[in-house]
Amino acid sequence: HRTTASTYPQGRERDAGMTSLAASALFSAPAAASAPAAVRLRSRSKMVTRPDVVSAAMAPNSASSSSSFRMPAGAASGSGASSSSSSSPRHFTSRSVSLRGGSVAARVSNSGLPASSSGGNNNNDNKGDDKKFSTPYSFLGLSTAEFPDGWKAPGARVAYTDSAPDLALMAWFMRKIAMAIDVPMPKNISYDEFIALCFLQMKGRDPDGQRDITLGIMRSLMPPGGDKVFRALFPTNKFSLELNGKITETVFAWMVGPMEVQSTVENDLGEEMFSRVHIQKCRWLQESGCTGMCVNMCKTATQDFFCNDFGLPLTIKPNFEDKSCDFYFGLTPPPIEMDEALTFGCTSTCSTAVNADVAGKPCHKLRKYEGPPIAAAGAGAK
Repeated sequence: HRTTASTYPQGRERDAGMTSLAASALFSAPAAASAPAAVRLRSRSKMVTRPDVVSAAMAPNSASSSSSFRMPAGAASGSGASSSSSSSPRHFTSRSVSLRGGSVAARVSNSGLPASSSGGNNNNDNKGDDKKFSTPYSFLGLSTAEFPDGWKAPGARVAYTDSAPDLALMAWFMRKIAMAIDVPMPKNISYDEFIALCFLQMKGRDPDGQRDITLGIMRSLMPPGGDKVFRALFPTNKFSLELNGKITETVFAWMVGPMEVQSTVENDLGEEMFSRVHIQKCRWLQESGCTGMCVNMCKTATQDFFCNDFGLPLTIKPNFEDKSCDFYFGLTPPPIEMDEALTFGCTSTCSTAVNADVAGKPCHKLRKYEGPPIAAAGAGAK
């Protein structure tokens, strides 16, 4: 595919080629197929779109399932996502983390997220914090999230366009769940199918059973002795906590949507560091609407995995009202029985809700809260 100088300014053609090459390298796998998709190449001044060929998700190779994968054309999400528009405003933020004191040297620019009120550059300052915007995210910024006007409202929905690498991760994780709960692997790879599998994971299991399935999947990702290697490489210090925050920002994005690493002093070390990962609108919580799924299969399982297997403290704080969430690396969580997340109720957007949006009625899928009395929480109060 050849381009002209009018289409790509000087130097863009090289960057475009590198982006396409990196996407292909990430996605090469046995039994992979090719499908046309739009690879969006972005610069600080404009976004251009050109047709290209990117690889599709891995086909299953286990004898335990005979179902086949079928990738949606154009790598579009099955959760109602729409293709991004080149006319959507872009928001740029930029920050640096100094290498001094053992911190991670990192530079975050062109993140597409609105700058926070506490700092950062924003070339769309006339846009309010909850005005619509489009942002690239995940691997190489190939996925896109479209935030509507008023996206902070509980019922507002963010639309997603999944990239081929993200669909590959989604397919791989779906296969892990299907094998763990002994159900057929869905033929179509979409976020809707992923959420349907998560509800099947909950069916007939108590909170511990739901958590254990997720824990087992996480542990299956490690080679033998991997936990010991992790503990040796990542002791609880500023460098380790910031690095894990940066890794989470990219690797976990396919599941929860765009994230941003922020500075915080909420950690066991009492130091200011970039160890807070903020999810503006959790995709998993938006699509499932399920309080129990969030607490049992994400919050509890992930905290237990990092704290007990990796020896790295992690506290996850979901906000069920606006569907945002924060990961605090380096902060030891309370015992789950004492966690106030157990006081939150079902929401009306959950297909399995009981007493939805009733204040003081915890979700029926949660374990009993055994902590000190707190103000009654509704479906999402925090």
